[in-house]
Amino acid sequence: MHINRRQFLTSSAAVASSLAAPKLSDFESIRKEFPRAVEQVYLDAAAHVPLPRYSADGMRRYMDFHMYGPGEGRGEYAATALRQVKPLFAKLINAKPSEIGFVICTKAGEAAVVNGLGIQASGGNLVTNDLHYAGSIHDYVGRRKAGLDVRIVRHRDWRIDLRDMEQAMDKKTRLVSVTLVSNVNGWVEDARAISELAHAHGAYVYADIIQAAGSVPVDVQALGIDFAACSLYKWLQGARGAGFLYVREDLQERVVKDTMFPGYVEFNYAPWVTNPDPGKEQFPYRPPKDASRYEPGNVSYVAYAGQSEALKRILDLGVENIYAHTKPLCDRLKRELPGLGYKLITPVEAKSSLVVVQARDLNATRKKLARAGVQVTTTGQNRVRISPALYNNQQDIDKLLNALS
Repeated sequence: MHINRRQFLTSSAAVASSLAAPKLSDFESIRKEFPRAVEQVYLDAAAHVPLPRYSADGMRRYMDFHMYGPGEGRGEYAATALRQVKPLFAKLINAKPSEIGFVICTKAGEAAVVNGLGIQASGGNLVTNDLHYAGSIHDYVGRRKAGLDVRIVRHRDWRIDLRDMEQAMDKKTRLVSVTLVSNVNGWVEDARAISELAHAHGAYVYADIIQAAGSVPVDVQALGIDFAACSLYKWLQGARGAGFLYVREDLQERVVKDTMFPGYVEFNYAPWVTNPDPGKEQFPYRPPKDASRYEPGNVSYVAYAGQSEALKRILDLGVENIYAHTKPLCDRLKRELPGLGYKLITPVEAKSSLVVVQARDLNATRKKLARAGVQVTTTGQNRVRISPALYNNQQDIDKLLNALS
């Protein structure tokens, strides 16, 4: 079944924008979970979601286990939190727990895929576009200088034209790499159409989902995405230094090779063992059989303990409902900011929680926002990015608009 960009934000039950009201009935209690959002007008979730109390509590409980030992349920909590976190994230993006691995950040997950595919060694090429994450594009430019055939499609009026993406692909294309929801301007890729084009050329699709997971509904199966990654510290309400990597089960090892080779070797010779097993190698090698084979070794288990608490809250609220809460806030920004002299570069139809405009005088805009105690992201020569989340309301939008009037 073909799923286009408009259907991307469709849950199995209902379209988020058509929901009568989000299930955030007790808004004030939710807002209190985010102390920073109480203290200031924080409209910057696309940069970093303020750490909520429940994520911090999960992290503390894990640290208590290391401080005081496993007594009083501490060990059980730590083990349960780490055991639950992959299945919880898998449920969020409609994947299998065996398809989820731990990585230190989004870019590390992307690199594991690119390196594991061996694109350059095979004589293949990689296709991306300039609304992909700038850090990833920088990595690809570096790989291009090292000999990899990298093709970067340029946007047309802040939108990616599928015809341009298709034109960049050929029979040697091994990977099409995109950001599902662009951090640049909230553009939502037509991921299903891109997947169909890539697969028709014998290529695979990687999606950076850091601005999507936890903000808008994501279904990697329905979208035909082969690989994806994201860090925890944005819409997933977690901490820095940790993230998730998704690798489709049937592509693990067969297509994407291990590059980190995690695990612990045994020694099958004296004096390590008294009676070596002649049927085994001297250094038996047993790689993990799921996506954990791409993990770098020790990761931030403290962050994942906190993330297990955040994911339970996100799934309980429902991402469809979270998006339905932020959508009217974004719609209002799209309507009113142009009238204040700010040029909208987020497509009006984009179903994301980011609104980006261009300011005539960025320094003046920064001063206005600082005086009003409003936090957003200002970047480049003139861009202002506003990203409401579940702890924001129309009063926050009032304060932003009043500051910019």
